[in-house]
Amino acid sequence: MYQGYYGLMELLERGIASAVEHSIANFAVVVLEGGRAVGKSTLCRMMIERHGWTSLIDLSDPGVLETLRLDPLRFLRDLPSPAFIDEAQLVPELPIWVKRVVDERNGRPSQFVLTGSARLGRHQLGGSDPLAGRAARLHMWSLTPSERTHSTEPLASRLFSDAFVNALLDGQADAAEWDVRSWRRGGLPGIPGILRPADTSEWHLAMGSYVDSVVPLGAGSARVDHARLLRTFRYLAANPAQQLNLARAANELGFRAETVRNYVDALEASFLIFRVEAHRPAEHKVLTAHPRIHVGDLGLATWAGRFADKDPNASASGGLLENQLAHALVATVDWAAEAIAVRHWRDQRARREVDLLLVHADGRCVPIEVKSSLSAGPDDTTGLRAFAAANGEDFQRGIVAYCGNRTTDLTPSDLPARSILAVPISRLLG
Repeated sequence: MYQGYYGLMELLERGIASAVEHSIANFAVVVLEGGRAVGKSTLCRMMIERHGWTSLIDLSDPGVLETLRLDPLRFLRDLPSPAFIDEAQLVPELPIWVKRVVDERNGRPSQFVLTGSARLGRHQLGGSDPLAGRAARLHMWSLTPSERTHSTEPLASRLFSDAFVNALLDGQADAAEWDVRSWRRGGLPGIPGILRPADTSEWHLAMGSYVDSVVPLGAGSARVDHARLLRTFRYLAANPAQQLNLARAANELGFRAETVRNYVDALEASFLIFRVEAHRPAEHKVLTAHPRIHVGDLGLATWAGRFADKDPNASASGGLLENQLAHALVATVDWAAEAIAVRHWRDQRARREVDLLLVHADGRCVPIEVKSSLSAGPDDTTGLRAFAAANGEDFQRGIVAYCGNRTTDLTPSDLPARSILAVPISRLLG
């Protein structure tokens, strides 16, 4: 157990831990980025204790920060390796100083681990990354449902596995019906009501304070109107999984399109939202579909949509469910052994689309359609069949993720058996 800021919390093994440890062994620097309060510091402390490494240097401590600024290169040179430096975003010059020390040591691995809740080193050296070629960058997200049940097998990899799919169909008992209300508060470990009991009002107050503190982090300028930035976040978070049409968003918010673009970039930099880009099968293809905007934690969408005490309508329920699955996929990509990208797909001419798409480095694709209903049938596979027809051998299988309790083969006669399955979302997320 861990005595955190919000009280006694359960310590859970995080899926990304193995990827961080592997990167420490192979890179001079590991940059672990992620939203505030997703558990980066706790993860680092767990690894430090497990391996007997040096303690965590916290730059939010004014004394430590002052010592660093007095002689930054000497400070860094004197740290034992690997040196864990938390809240690294508080010192914008830190990546340049780290680069200097790393280069003095000929780039040997296992020197520094930097954690931060805003993107580190992206606006230095003329806009390039000073740690390029020296650092592995990993992203950590809030708790996924599988992590809550002590499973760290990456969902993004499982959906490419024939063994996983066959196990779903062969002799498995019915799954539990998925109830989005069970995850309505999200998975931010430090928020009351996540890993310790709390009533709705306490959770709601903590979420509001969290958003107020995080919204400015990615802005990068004191001149940004934080009230308008917060309004933009509420607009996006209350309607998760929507396609971002800048012109429409600007009209509905009453801002210029360029302002909305900048605000979206700022919210993404602070990990409050993330984009799922449209799939482009070849570099010469023109990308016409807008990205889908998802919220970095389902609790943020619940808070923004004011669904803590009331059930969402059918449209909002579908968006919340899609956001939950998108989060689980994106969160596991960085700890998957294979390189996998999360996209969405739309055929503009045929007016067919799929909600989510996994693209493997070898070209294989798994399109996913998300349904908030308790049943799924052939009518729900239209987009998946269109993707299969348009992408030929790159199509591995299609998934209809729904809220029911049974895995069903919905494959049409023109595709190989077990190519399109309806799968309970509890089987995917649990």
